[in-house]
Amino acid sequence: MREAARFEGNSYCNGSNMESNKGNFSRLPIILCAVAGILIGGLAFRAAYGNINISDLKIGAQSGSQAEKTDSFGVIKDIIFQAFGMDRYNPITILNSNSTFFEEYYKNDYLKFIAEKEQQKLEEQIVSIDEVHDDPPKTSVEPAEASPESTVSSGTGALKEVSSSITFESDVDSSDQLKNPTVTNGKIKVVNETKYNIDINKLLKEPLKLNPVKTGPQIFVYHTHTTESFLRNVSQLNNSANVPSRTTDSNYNVVRVGDALINNLKKFKINVLHNTTIHDKDYNSSYVKSLGTLTNYVEKYPSLKMTIDLHRDAAGDDKLRVAKKINGKDYAQIMFVIGTDSKLSNPKWRENLKLALKLQSRLNEIAPGIAKPTYISKNRYNQHLTNGSVIIEIGGDGNVIDECVRSTGYLAQAINDVIYKNKY
Repeated sequence: MREAARFEGNSYCNGSNMESNKGNFSRLPIILCAVAGILIGGLAFRAAYGNINISDLKIGAQSGSQAEKTDSFGVIKDIIFQAFGMDRYNPITILNSNSTFFEEYYKNDYLKFIAEKEQQKLEEQIVSIDEVHDDPPKTSVEPAEASPESTVSSGTGALKEVSSSITFESDVDSSDQLKNPTVTNGKIKVVNETKYNIDINKLLKEPLKLNPVKTGPQIFVYHTHTTESFLRNVSQLNNSANVPSRTTDSNYNVVRVGDALINNLKKFKINVLHNTTIHDKDYNSSYVKSLGTLTNYVEKYPSLKMTIDLHRDAAGDDKLRVAKKINGKDYAQIMFVIGTDSKLSNPKWRENLKLALKLQSRLNEIAPGIAKPTYISKNRYNQHLTNGSVIIEIGGDGNVIDECVRSTGYLAQAINDVIYKNKY
């Protein structure tokens, strides 16, 4: 999965989401309520502290003493304020009573407005890079039609072989996994690209804070780099350098591995969803596009406990094969990648890391050596929407597809054991 994503989808929603949610952007009712609340609150505050002369307010018939009229007016005010959950002698209650309106506006309208601006900037960056790199062909010969084994086309010509899904092109030289510090508790290893101190034992002891809903879809599997592929058979191991690392043929890319994981999870009666949208036809915007897919599913299925962005690893120029022999058979190794808030807001990252460490621990209990060290990245990888969001890499571009399919059995067992049986 080390195929470089130049830009990560970092905004709350993409262009399609913004278009589909225009009906939610009506601010008038909220603004009117907010203004009315401020006016009423200000009036009550001034009246409570003597800034308004009650005797100057004329209400009702002009009868009775001035004291009686003032007292009656106070009783009426008390009744009105109490009806709205406010105490006119306590201004903080007036602000609190209107806080829901401000909060609703902030969450539903203002944040989306900011996200739209961020999205626009991100798309402008992508367009500018495309303008630089999408040079016209130097010959008049039209390219041959791509075969299922070929890489996916983007613009003119095929996408070049790239490095890693967990690094950005600008970080390739400085983000070599081998150069980052390793944290261990003796059994579990973590490769830490960030400045954060990671206490593995503490995280393993803490309970998970996943969605408690028990009905509806529980796990969602999707692919930011849908065309990441594997070797078709063992015979290609000797000539793997000539085998493309990307294909739209879902029999030999990460979609096939996703299907296998789905089938194995269903054996444990887990309600699971699989999205096979190709997000990486334009590799530069793959995380932007997959964020749109993920956002739609998270909003549609509030019962989700875990979202899995399923990839495979790679190592640049040479094919990467990561395999472990278990009971006489080769299994592709599995690695969890967790994004943090080192660059962008991600309040979920510690909970996501906690889940990854527990899964890593359980995997190595049931199949020793199958789990590689969890990789903690500075990037966010769309893991900010919900707890339980992880990238899972199964194998590399030098692994045979059958090895990766085989590993999904252990992964499904570990997920079931950790999330539903509290084994880790």
